[in-house]
Amino acid sequence: MRIRRRVSRSADFAFRSSSCRRIFTCSRQLSKFSLEEPVFTNFDVNQVIGLYARTVTTKSSSFNFQDLIRFGRPPIPDEALLQNARTIREIILTSLSRRTLALRNLPYIMVLNPNISQIYNIYLHSINMVYDSGAKLETKEDNDRFVEALQNMVDTHTNAIPTLAKGFSESQTYISGDMTNRFLDAHLHDRIGTRLLSKHHIALTKQSAPNERPDSRFIGLVDTQLSPMDLCREITLFLSDVCDLQYGMRPSMTIDIGQDVRVAYIPEHLEYILTELLKNSFRATIEQFLELTPASQYRVKHSLQKESAAYPVVVTIVKTAGGVVIRLRDRGGGIEEDNLKRIWGYSESTFEEEERDGFKTLNTPPPSVTGTGGSSMGGLGYGLPLSRAYAEYFGGSIDLETCFGWGTDVYLTINSPQTI
Repeated sequence: MRIRRRVSRSADFAFRSSSCRRIFTCSRQLSKFSLEEPVFTNFDVNQVIGLYARTVTTKSSSFNFQDLIRFGRPPIPDEALLQNARTIREIILTSLSRRTLALRNLPYIMVLNPNISQIYNIYLHSINMVYDSGAKLETKEDNDRFVEALQNMVDTHTNAIPTLAKGFSESQTYISGDMTNRFLDAHLHDRIGTRLLSKHHIALTKQSAPNERPDSRFIGLVDTQLSPMDLCREITLFLSDVCDLQYGMRPSMTIDIGQDVRVAYIPEHLEYILTELLKNSFRATIEQFLELTPASQYRVKHSLQKESAAYPVVVTIVKTAGGVVIRLRDRGGGIEEDNLKRIWGYSESTFEEEERDGFKTLNTPPPSVTGTGGSSMGGLGYGLPLSRAYAEYFGGSIDLETCFGWGTDVYLTINSPQTI
């Protein structure tokens, strides 16, 4: 191990030195948004990374849900937009710099992996865009240029999670499971914040444009009257079609309490979480039903007074002092103790290797939710960990109670202000 660490450090230093020489001595000027070879002509990227990575504890920790809505409903004055742009530029550069530094500190042989190398170049490219376009934020035109850079950064990172997941899957021999979990926990947390702040500022700018009539429910990305019931129904329709295609039967979902509950939250985040949780419940319920004998299936149908249906997933929505708690209860047979210990780990998919392609669609929430361009993540085992990262970003949580042989209760807590 001692020899391996010494070689790794030496090789890593050589890699960084050669990379820096290649970047700073390149005379060919590529497109600003090219990923082939980031070129930094106006600043020292290593100095920027070092500066912002050191300020991570003071920048990121000060951001919370109230910061998203502090300017009130659009339209927002230009000066307030510029103030927001200056603030999020610092936070985004901090997150990008921290992730770039973390990628550099991976074992050298992992950085050679083409997928991880691609992610590294994407982050260097993003630092270039954000730092350069936001160097001057004093006028509306400056903000417009900054918004353009943010949109390009969001687009550039669209398929980053599947690419990173593939890279770690191919390099799992060179890194322990604990180190992988720590790296990806931090990476996904920073990614959520970077995309959220970028898309929120883009939305605020569009909603504040002249002659624009913004929806009074929205402040940037925040829906002040978001209905968890409506989301559950829309997701169920989507997943029912997929289950019908894969299993030849459609799952059902009922809401026993909370049809009228409204909450201020980010629809994309809640939709992703609920899609993942309902997908798991539907799959478990249907597969449990299909394993029953014909006589047992008949008894289930008869008890439900339906011609063809497994037990429904029951959703309970309760308003609390700090937000909303959503419980999903299924009769899908529960989770074995050995699997229960591993479900929050990355790459712990419950699909067998040969099944992953066949269940790709079932494992894929709508592209508008994940920002992955339709690429599959569920089969890579990132669904539950990423759902938990979304929930915990603003202080929420996901908790499980399971009875093997019977079913599972999932409790999703999301924190949200009561009034806006």
